[in-house]
Order: sequence, then C-alpha cells, then structure tokens
Amino acid sequence: MEHIKDIMQLVGDRLASAAKSDVVVGQPLELGAVTVVPLSRVSIGVGAGGGSGHGDFSKTSKNPRHPATGKGEGGGTGGAAKVRPVGVVVFTADGVEVLSIPAKRGKLDKLFDSIPGLIEKVQKAAAKEG
Repeated sequence: MEHIKDIMQLVGDRLASAAKSDVVVGQPLELGAVTVVPLSRVSIGVGAGGGSGHGDFSKTSKNPRHPATGKGEGGGTGGAAKVRPVGVVVFTADGVEVLSIPAKRGKLDKLFDSIPGLIEKVQKAAAKEG
C-alpha cells in the first residue's frame, strides 16, 4: 500500500510542475504578413486506488468450493489529459486581435456531464435494496 502512496506523490509532483496554467500559448505561425498564435485549454485528471488484505477470510466466503485464502493486494492508477483550442491571437500590421473558438459540446462531453447523476441514482437504488 505504501508504494501506491509513493506513486501518487510522484505523479502529483510532476503534474504540479507541468500544470502552471490551464491555458497554453502555442508556437506562433507565420502566414505571410500575419502571425497567428494558438491558445489552448489543458485539463488533467488523475485517479488512484489501492487495497490490502490479511488474515483468513474463508469464513466470509460465499462459495464453499472456492474459500478465500486471506491474502490480498491491489492497486491502480489512471490519468488523462485533454487539450482543447479556445482561441487565437492574430497579429497584423493593423494591430492585434483575439478570436475565440466556440466550444462545441460533443456527445462524449454530455455523457460525462450525466455521470454524477447516474451514480447518485445507482447509490439510491442500492441503498433501497440493502
């Protein structure tokens, strides 16, 4: 279990140094007399889990053919990053202009938005059964 804490500390330290800002300024693009600088929003998510186990759990086994041995261990980590363009800065001889890129919400975004409500419904249903 201690190794999971070490892994999460390492990941957290690396993310903290990488995520100084949630908007990233990209490399300027020269297009003739115009220079365009892309702006992107960066989102980072990390999760971890763990487990452990000791002793003899055979008395709690629900399947008598396969009794629990009392051993255990576990762990896991996961992460994701998302980069979405949010705008551009346009430099011309006439001046500077910032143009935003409208956020288009896709089906996957809408699905992720519905997950908290779905989890709540499942928890309520499980509580009624239990």
